[in-house]
Order: sequence, then structure tokens, then C-alpha cells
Amino acid sequence: MRAPSVTVIIPTCNRAHFIGETLDSVLGQTVPPAQVIVVNDGSTDTTPEVLARYGRRIEVIDQTNSGRPRAVNRAIPEVRGDYLWIFDDDDLAVPQSVERHLAVLEAEPSVDFTYAGCIILQTHPDGRTEEKGPLPMPEVSADEAFSRLLEQNFMQLQAMLVRTRCYREIGLFNDRLNLCDDYDMILRLGRRFTGRRLDAPTFLFRQHAGLRGRPGALFPAEHRSRYWVLENRDIHLRLRAQLGLGEYLPRSLGAGELDGKSRRRALLQRACVMARLALWPEALADFEEGLVNTLPGEPLTALERDLCRRALGKFIRFDLAIEGLVDEPAPGRRFGDILARSDNGDARRLFAGELSRYGWARLRQREVKRGMRALALAQRVGGTGGLFPT
Repeated sequence: MRAPSVTVIIPTCNRAHFIGETLDSVLGQTVPPAQVIVVNDGSTDTTPEVLARYGRRIEVIDQTNSGRPRAVNRAIPEVRGDYLWIFDDDDLAVPQSVERHLAVLEAEPSVDFTYAGCIILQTHPDGRTEEKGPLPMPEVSADEAFSRLLEQNFMQLQAMLVRTRCYREIGLFNDRLNLCDDYDMILRLGRRFTGRRLDAPTFLFRQHAGLRGRPGALFPAEHRSRYWVLENRDIHLRLRAQLGLGEYLPRSLGAGELDGKSRRRALLQRACVMARLALWPEALADFEEGLVNTLPGEPLTALERDLCRRALGKFIRFDLAIEGLVDEPAPGRRFGDILARSDNGDARRLFAGELSRYGWARLRQREVKRGMRALALAQRVGGTGGLFPT
């Protein structure tokens, strides 16, 4: 029987100081890839000379600088492998990466892709590197992977091995995105296919200074999180119009007509996705439909309480959700009104507690105005007890 074959695509631009180490880690796998395609996206440094050293071990595609999505899209038609691994030009693969992914995929034909965690590798301006530990990843079942991916991206393409047919079926990367083209693709994969998580990290995720983005829209690395927020908002507003409400539930619960309990949970899940990005008009519409018009007054389940907590939680490192309520009077007033009309003591106490915790934290950091606004909203949401953490 023919052994499975793996193709690796690595888009690169002006990373001559990293690309050699990256290629060594990919070519040095315990189960070597059958095909490695490097797309030189208009590099103006010594990248061509570095790539030339690898001779026929890699295939090089040269193109005018067009950005990462177009670079990957240029290579996908050339893929010959059964599995596709898309890797970044500054990261490092652990030696057993391909072997670990293939062990699962070959043993379980029903699994369409595998994913794993990563270890942060900090590279300092003087060239020193240090491992900073694993990037946190939530424990989620395959059944709820897509609904949790909608809240936050906990997968990286560098840690995913995907059956090539999946990419053929869902199409190319969105080249209009500047930073989140990978997240957009991961959501498309997660929506349609079944993934399985591996236990151990399979690559080192290099953090370093330098410009990011596509031609004409470059930005420094320290601004990456802000751009991530903006593009995430665009992605989720588009998905809100495309997804059925049931798709915000775990797969086993989202098929067919939703009963009252499933409908409320789906609405709260969608509200959580929207609120975390401070898309409050959309989030408030879902909170109203879920808490006022669907099962009013019925206590929240443990899963729904977790959803509501995550709705006001941090997105990356930003308190977007709470600050969207306390910095703009209109959303805060409507939020308080919805919770008052919901007759749901669980929701009122939970949201009041989250707002009050945030408010006291801001006061301790001498952000007096924002802290007092949060405490005032907590009081409105939960009553006089809302000023105190629960």
C-alpha cells in the first residue's frame, strides 16, 4: 500500500534571517514531507540565495509581492500530497510533527484534520531566543470545536495537518484579509469538517519585532492585536448573516428545529461571540431574544452561565466587551433594560458581578472615571448588590 504523502507550503517575504532555520525544521522531520513548496513573495533581501542552497529539496515559486493569502493560493494548485501543511516562514516545527499528525489521520479516516498546540519562542533584537512556555488552549470536544472557534481562534495552521481534499472543497484563502486570513480559513475548515486534537505541541511559535501585513498595509508587530480585532469584527458580522442559529451550538444539538432551551443557548452563544468583540448592537439583539423573549425568568444552566461570563471576558488582552458597555451610554442603558425585563436573577447577578469586578480593578489602577461607570452599570444591572463582587 502506498505511504501517505505530505505537502508543505511556506509563503515567505524578506525573512532570510529565519527561513533557513524554518526549512531545516520542516525537512528534518522524522517522517519527511514528500513536497515542500516555498512561495517567495517578492523578497528584496537575500531570501533567494538562502532558498537556492536547498536545491531540489524544495520547489520555489517566485511572484511579485502580493501578501500571504495570495502566496498560499498560488501554491495550492501545485500540491501533490494527500495532506497539506501550511507553515510560516519564521516558526519551527518539532521533529515529530508530521509523524504525530499522520498517526491519527491514517488510523481514523473519519477525521479530516488534526491540530495541536504550540510553544512560544521569543526572539530578541540581539538574536537571543528563549522558550516562554505553551500557548494556552481550551479543552473542547470535537462536537463543540466550531462553536468555540467562533469565540476565539485557538488553532494555528502551522499546527494543523489537513487532508488536501478539504482545501480543494472549500476553496482558496480570502486575499482581502490583511491578517486574519488564517482564522477565516480555520473557521471554514471547522464548520465543514471534523478535527482531532493532539496532546503535545508540534511547533514553536516565534515572536519577534518587524512589520506584518500585505503590501500597502504594513504595520508593526506591536499593533497586531488591534488589527486582529478589526478583521475579526468583519469576519463575524459576515458569518452572522451566513450561519444558521443552530450552527452556534455543538454539532449534536444544532441540527433540525430548535426547542426553547436549545434556542436560548444558541442565542447566548451568538451573543457571546458578538459581545467579546464589542459588537453590541448585534449582541444586545441576541440577549433580548434569548433572555426576554425565550424562556423568560428560567434560571440559566451551568453552560449558559459560562457563556455569559465569557461574553464579558477579554478578547486577546482587551476588555472590549465591558468597555463597549461602560464607555458608550446607549449600549449600557439598553443592556440594563434588557436584563431588568428578563426577570432572570441568574443573569442579573452574573453580569453585575463581572461588571463590578472590572470596576474595582479599574479603580485600583486609578482609572477612576471608567471604574465608576462600570460600578454604576453593575448597580443598574443587578440592583444595590451589584457594586460588590459575587
